[in-house]
Amino acid sequence: MIRDVHLTNFKCFQQERIPLNRLTVLSGGNGVGKSSVIQSLLLLRQTGDQARFLAGAGYRTDERHPRLRIRLNDEYRLNLGNSTTLTNADIESDIIVLGVSGDEAEPVLCSFEASTTRPTTSIVCVEAPEELLVRASAFPIFQDAFHYLVAERVGPRDLQPMADLPFISTGYAGEFTAFAISQAEVQGLNVAQALCIDDESSLFRVQLEAWMGRLVPGAQIFTTPYPDLNRVQMAIGRRGATANALPPANTGFGISYALPVVVSGLLAVPGSMLIVENPEAHLHPGAQTAIGIFLAAVASAGVQVLVETHSENVLNGVRLAALRGVIPHDDASFLFLSLGVGPGQPILHPITMDKAAELTSWPQGFFDQQGADLTEIMKARRALAALAKS
Repeated sequence: MIRDVHLTNFKCFQQERIPLNRLTVLSGGNGVGKSSVIQSLLLLRQTGDQARFLAGAGYRTDERHPRLRIRLNDEYRLNLGNSTTLTNADIESDIIVLGVSGDEAEPVLCSFEASTTRPTTSIVCVEAPEELLVRASAFPIFQDAFHYLVAERVGPRDLQPMADLPFISTGYAGEFTAFAISQAEVQGLNVAQALCIDDESSLFRVQLEAWMGRLVPGAQIFTTPYPDLNRVQMAIGRRGATANALPPANTGFGISYALPVVVSGLLAVPGSMLIVENPEAHLHPGAQTAIGIFLAAVASAGVQVLVETHSENVLNGVRLAALRGVIPHDDASFLFLSLGVGPGQPILHPITMDKAAELTSWPQGFFDQQGADLTEIMKARRALAALAKS
């Protein structure tokens, strides 16, 4: 498991170690570095991909081999522009260091050259562990199976493409969700016991509809493959309803945005990693809480989960999961990022919870807007009352 993400001279970070847990909920205001943490992991993932490719091509770690050129855009839905904006503005160096470390495994630290004078859409890995693939096997970000969902996911689509991937995946924007569901059914996949909330069966379809039912009561998902068209049709129904199942375009954005989160979580295998940006998008508050509970269950099944969210309901879902015994309270952590006064890198506020799901701290700006708004409403009411009396 990854315990720390190491960042040196990367975007807003000068030098920092980002602590991770089995489940880590990443939060903070806009532009404080949350996405940068995720992007660093995606760049490392891409580095591992290329290292595996070279190893498959016959290069040995003791041979001189081509330098790994890491793309800043398109791969894993990255959109980092060019190299001149990738380094920290307060450090005069074009060397970036990214890495991960754990409890027992040796750290994997990779150095990259990012030109600050000549814009390039890739960076070059100039130094990596000699046994990158051997060391990397201990960290979920480098495992063959990997699930990541970007914030800007695919909306309602009646037809979705099929995919040729080494493992069943929804795609990084949920574009292959219908195909992933149909493949899981064809292969008769079973869900990990920790994720089974319907006693009828551990089959993927049964548990998918059980979890989706907590977000949308009675939800049923139907898929129909059309191999000749390289497409899979999807329809959304409701258990017990007299109306026929509807195309996703007729059911709104919430189901289409949440479905790949649930599918990815059910597909993720122990030892792998799931990264989800804004799982709460387009969901009402009750469903946001349910998605927090679900992600905690995924982590309890042995998957390392990293969530970026702006929703206090997702936070409360994780707390409820701990109170209900879904996940041990010390397996879930919260990391709040904020900006100090003046220049400098983001300030980290690691937050844990006790057995009663009480948080160890509540820094200013950490999901406290509702209280602040209620205070302002009371002030405004008193001012109106005083004005009426005058």
